[in-house]
Amino acid sequence: MTTVISSESARSAVEEIAAVASRRSTVVDLARAALSRAGEVEDRIHAFCCLDEQVVLESAEAIDRHGDKPLKGLVVGVKDVIDTAAMPTCYGSPLFAGHQPAHDADIVATIRRLGGLVLGKTSSTEFAMFEPTDTRNPVDLTRTPGGSSSGSAAAVAAGVLPVALGTQTAGSVVRPAAYCGIYGFKPSRGWTSTQGVFPLASSLDTLGILARNIGDLRLVYEATRSSPPPMRRDRRELRTVAVLPATEWGEVEPEVLDALHAASRRLQAHGLAVMDLDMPPDWVALPSRHETVMAFETARCLRQLLGDRVTEISPSSRNVVAKGETTPREEYEACLEAARRATEVLGHLCQTVDLFLTPSALGVAPSGLDFTGDPVMCRPWTLMGLPSANLPSFRTDAGLPIGIQAVSPVCDDLGFLDDLELLEDLLSAEA
Repeated sequence: MTTVISSESARSAVEEIAAVASRRSTVVDLARAALSRAGEVEDRIHAFCCLDEQVVLESAEAIDRHGDKPLKGLVVGVKDVIDTAAMPTCYGSPLFAGHQPAHDADIVATIRRLGGLVLGKTSSTEFAMFEPTDTRNPVDLTRTPGGSSSGSAAAVAAGVLPVALGTQTAGSVVRPAAYCGIYGFKPSRGWTSTQGVFPLASSLDTLGILARNIGDLRLVYEATRSSPPPMRRDRRELRTVAVLPATEWGEVEPEVLDALHAASRRLQAHGLAVMDLDMPPDWVALPSRHETVMAFETARCLRQLLGDRVTEISPSSRNVVAKGETTPREEYEACLEAARRATEVLGHLCQTVDLFLTPSALGVAPSGLDFTGDPVMCRPWTLMGLPSANLPSFRTDAGLPIGIQAVSPVCDDLGFLDDLELLEDLLSAEA
């Protein structure tokens, strides 16, 4: 394994904001430190498609001149499918090389308004689909960091940034987080505005957050949430966890199943009730249902945005468009109905289950850079719009991260973050 970079000495976003608030650091100090860290590792991991030192330092100086704000001291990376007015946004595609949006995406505008600093644009696969970038996994340079939020995961894992924004339409936040050994949080669909984010599939597109700890996820989530949080469920204390190996969805590697079992034992040792969950019959076909919905909506979106230039996109993206254009609307609508029925199952499960644990991915990060990994283990939860997150608590004997995915049975993002904080403590504690 070609290990590069450890992020152990990197500070969290919460720590950096506290340092600025106490006048122990300035935003310029933090910007220079992040740029220096990027300079140490970027020629090996290629996490950024835009990193303009002059723009960053000028922005940092402007933030320092203003008064205290809630996110003053936050240094964040922004995935290259999210518009930024001060930096190019190319949507991972040569068709948009040099494209300069007129306005920030809503989430970027919110971060800037609250005092956050955008360090740079992190690399994305083409239109947040499956065409790989040249980004490398900081844990092992010979392996993919996953996609489509490739650069965001790599930059956070390498300690360049405490936090980065990603998007998930299939598994584009949770899977790269799993491969790179960090937290990746996909909140409930619709938790914040996606205005200014490249539209791929309106029923599925969700902004996500990547970080090295739950506190930083909560910080950015609470600051940038634009929709009112759903009512919290009555039972807020985490008591019962259901383990779903989901081998019906794909061939899960033994190391992942071993990690699930280890997590079960550790949680039971700390007093939680853990049950094995058989795959509900209405859930078996959810990955293929998601794939159909995504292809149908993506084909129409890209045709509308690109017109005849859709023929110029990569072969992997054209395959998605071709599938979508040959899918009858009746089949698409049947898949949406199947997703609704699958969600109804949750109404019964959430009476006794507070949280699901399931694989984040089929295995560890694949070798090479020509395949970003299979999103099959994330597709169902994205289709149902549920909060989900990667838990980076386990590694193979060789040191490769193994992803365990936590999923909430209800759209209660704040309660889910509470659960993640407890899991973070219990899974890292000695039984």
